[in-house]
Amino acid sequence: MQIRAGLKKEWLQFTRTFRLGGVLLATLSFALAEPLLLWGMQALLSLSANHGAGLELATLLEMTDIEGMSSAAFSSVMTELSATSMLVIMLVLMSPCGGEQKRRATIIPSCTGLGAFEYLVPKFVVYPATVFASGFAAACLGGLFSNLLFDGSVSAGTLVLGSLMCAVYMTFVLIIYMSVGLCTSRPGIVTAAVYVGIPLVQMILSGLDLTEYHPLTLCSLITGRMFRSGFVLADNAASIIVGIALSVVIAAMMFVLALTVQKARKINNQEDKPEF
Repeated sequence: MQIRAGLKKEWLQFTRTFRLGGVLLATLSFALAEPLLLWGMQALLSLSANHGAGLELATLLEMTDIEGMSSAAFSSVMTELSATSMLVIMLVLMSPCGGEQKRRATIIPSCTGLGAFEYLVPKFVVYPATVFASGFAAACLGGLFSNLLFDGSVSAGTLVLGSLMCAVYMTFVLIIYMSVGLCTSRPGIVTAAVYVGIPLVQMILSGLDLTEYHPLTLCSLITGRMFRSGFVLADNAASIIVGIALSVVIAAMMFVLALTVQKARKINNQEDKPEF
C-alpha cells in the first residue's frame, strides 16, 4: 500500500510539474533536430561542391568509415540522446534525485511515515521507466526520420537493436546518477561528476583497449562502431548481451547502495541556535 501511494505521489509530481515535459523535450527534440541538421548540412555542402568550393557530406562520411547518410544521422541521434539529452534529464530531475533532502536528514520519509525502501522504490521505478521508454521511442523515431530524409536506409533490426541499447544505456546512467544523488543529497555536483566522469572513464578504458563486455560498450557501439564498414553483429553479440546484463546488475547494486545509505542516516533536529 505504501509503495502504491509512493508511486502515485512520484507520478503526480512528475507529470504535474515541468519534469515530464522536460524529459520528453530532451529526448524527442534531438530525434527530429539531428536528422534535419544533417540534411541541411548535406544540402549546403552539395551546393558548395557544385560550385567547386567544398566536399559533399557523403565524401566526408567515407573518411569516418560510416556507411550511408541514414546510418550517420541515426548514430548522431543516439550520440545526442546519450550525452546532451542525459545532461538535460539529470538537471530536470535534480529535485527527486536528492535535492528534496537535506544533509543528514531523511525529511520526506520521516514526515510521511514511509520507510527507506518504500521511499526509494517509486523513484527507481517511475523515472528510469520513463527515461527508458522515451529514449527508446526517440531513438526509433530518429531512425525512421533518418530513413525518410536520406538514402541507404537503416534496417529494421539495426534500428530496434540500436534504440534498445541506447535506452538501456540512458537508464543505466540515470540510475547511477539517482543513487549517488540520493546518497549525497548533492544532485548538482553529481550531475557534473557523471557528465564529465563517464566520458573520462570511457576514454581510459579505450586507451587500455578495454572496449568490450561492460555497459560503456553500448555507448561506443551506438555512437558509431555498429555503423562502420566491417561491423559484424554476430561477433559483437556476446559483448552486447554482457553489457546489457551488467547494466541491470549494476543498477540493482546502486539501488541497494542508496537503500543502505538511506537506512543508515539518522535524523538530526537539533539547532545550533534555538529560534526561541
